[in-house]
Amino acid sequence: MAQPPDGAIPTPRPLVQPVDGRVAGPVGSPGHAPGDETALKDGLRVVAIVPARGGADPVPYLNIKRLGDGPLLAHTLDAARGSRYVDRVVVTTDDEHVAEVARAHGAEVPFLRPRELAADLPSLKPVVAHAVRALEAAGDHVDLVVILQATTPFRDSSAVDAAIDRLVEGPFDTVVSVTEDRTLNWREQDGLLVPLFDKEGRREEQAPVYKENGAVVALRRAVLDGPTRFGARVGWLVLDKRAGFTVYDLEDFWMAERLLRQPRVLFRVDGSSSVGMGHVFRSLAIAEALRGLSRADIAFLMSADHTEGLVTVSRAGYAVRVVGDRKEETYLEHIRDFAPAILINDLPAVDRSYLTALSRLGATTVNLVDTIDDLETTEHYAQVIVSVMSQERETPEGFYGGPAYAILREHFRGRDKEVRDTPRLVLLSFGGSDPQGLTLKAARALQDLDPGVELVAVAGPAFSFRREFEALSAGLPRRVPLINEAGGHIAELMLEADVMVGSGGMSVYEIAALGTPGIILGQNAREDRRMRDFADHGTVEYLGLGTEVDEGVLASAVKSLLADPARRRAMSARGRALVDGFGAARAAEVVLERRGR
Repeated sequence: MAQPPDGAIPTPRPLVQPVDGRVAGPVGSPGHAPGDETALKDGLRVVAIVPARGGADPVPYLNIKRLGDGPLLAHTLDAARGSRYVDRVVVTTDDEHVAEVARAHGAEVPFLRPRELAADLPSLKPVVAHAVRALEAAGDHVDLVVILQATTPFRDSSAVDAAIDRLVEGPFDTVVSVTEDRTLNWREQDGLLVPLFDKEGRREEQAPVYKENGAVVALRRAVLDGPTRFGARVGWLVLDKRAGFTVYDLEDFWMAERLLRQPRVLFRVDGSSSVGMGHVFRSLAIAEALRGLSRADIAFLMSADHTEGLVTVSRAGYAVRVVGDRKEETYLEHIRDFAPAILINDLPAVDRSYLTALSRLGATTVNLVDTIDDLETTEHYAQVIVSVMSQERETPEGFYGGPAYAILREHFRGRDKEVRDTPRLVLLSFGGSDPQGLTLKAARALQDLDPGVELVAVAGPAFSFRREFEALSAGLPRRVPLINEAGGHIAELMLEADVMVGSGGMSVYEIAALGTPGIILGQNAREDRRMRDFADHGTVEYLGLGTEVDEGVLASAVKSLLADPARRRAMSARGRALVDGFGAARAAEVVLERRGR
């Protein structure tokens, strides 16, 4: 049997619920005795029936796909259990997994629906009739039946009670919740459109058309034994569009998340001394932007092999799911279990088999990349690609690229930069890990800078050369302070610096946004290719791969730039024009907008 997408079952609520000071227990339980039920509406026994199929729907296990703080089904169960009149809440399902979730959220599931009632039936009446007759066969007595569809999550308890009030107080066999439509509607007749309105006019002048929405159906018990669906006398309860919103498919589910303003977002990213920390910081930046635009439920999926990244994300206050092995299927199991609406990959490379598997999960897949070459394929899978590098060649639909999409933390946005004639500070910053140890090389190379210029180095959380640097600095004629894990203060240091010497990761976009000129050393072949292109913007001077650049060449380039304030002002202006710091917000808006298509 297929597993549901939400594997974690919440702590069960007690099945015997307090009702109006008494206990209305399930039939056959110690709290129940036939004839001793608590009737809360004019002496009438009210039972809520919630149909919820399992894996046979067009979207398997849609009813228990997580929406906000709980599965879709739970929103309906909360409305039923909050009613002043409902004595008993029963879920009818064909699937034990759905039954477990229903019980965990306070409903009874005294039986599983027979196979002949598990298909996609044209009417729910036989399903509801079966459930009510099964309850009666077990000793219960039912006067009124309230049918609540699990796929209508936003109706609340007051709507349930209002439908029951109208049923009991009016001359109705059934009361149906509807959504009012006063737009100009048509129907087809003999190949032509025929208006359903009497005359054209403003919306408020039109006679309303009522559409069933499945939120609430309240009916008298006898209707289930009659020949028609709702009996002869049908009343209605008008709900607003939100309360009557029904989830039929994944597009509707996205809209429900939008209405709830709480989409589930999962980041897959890693960071450590061996792979660098740039991806982690970029993901954290877009996570904060998503939270600013929505009440997103955000979690991270990370490897146990890269502890520095795990620690950084955990300290930022996000939930982390840890993968203990490197198997693709293990990652996919975690993704299915979390059931994200949006999956964001921030990985050095994304291969074809992984993208193929993601295309079957129903989530909007977003790939944060430096260049489109980081993706093994872009041709066959619906995805969003956000890249800081523009592409001159043809790009796929869903590609958003260029420095405007540089995803930076808010510290780098809207800052005022002073370009001094007399320089005071050179900052060494080679990312979160500096796997080549280029901080040490730069510290040696810049020993004979003007004494009036301070030389300061920053080490990221995954920097593995601390002991070597301390030993080197102790023996140098000019001691170089090392700031460990500057965190949010890195923006202040970059802003204060007259020149930054660093690597070609996201820091080149950070200093561009701040208006600080840079001298850049590449850390690997991929970075080398990107920085040769990026240097054309004129915000940094790129010297080549750091392991191959002579220390004398580095010293000469830094001294030359420090001595030329006009050049530094030009580089500063170009940088601020190139990167405005709003890339994270742009990317977040793209993600949410694409999810709605």
